[in-house]
Amino acid sequence: MIVRIQLHFSSDEEARRTLSAISPDNSPLPEGLCIECSLEDHRLDITIQSTRSLESLAATLEDIMSAIDLSLRTSVSTD
Repeated sequence: MIVRIQLHFSSDEEARRTLSAISPDNSPLPEGLCIECSLEDHRLDITIQSTRSLESLAATLEDIMSAIDLSLRTSVSTD
């Protein structure tokens, strides 16, 4: 299974802060799970590849989205 998430931000800094917030959760990953993230302009692209169960993938998505939500709610805009 492959899930792609594409998030557009108002600034590169906001995108970088969000990537930084989810990066600690990306390592070490369990066997059968791969998460790749990239930044381009104001966009954060996240690709999750999983050979694990659907429940495992759903839990991974929930963890990532929760970290993103927390990052956005707690960041102070410097723009």
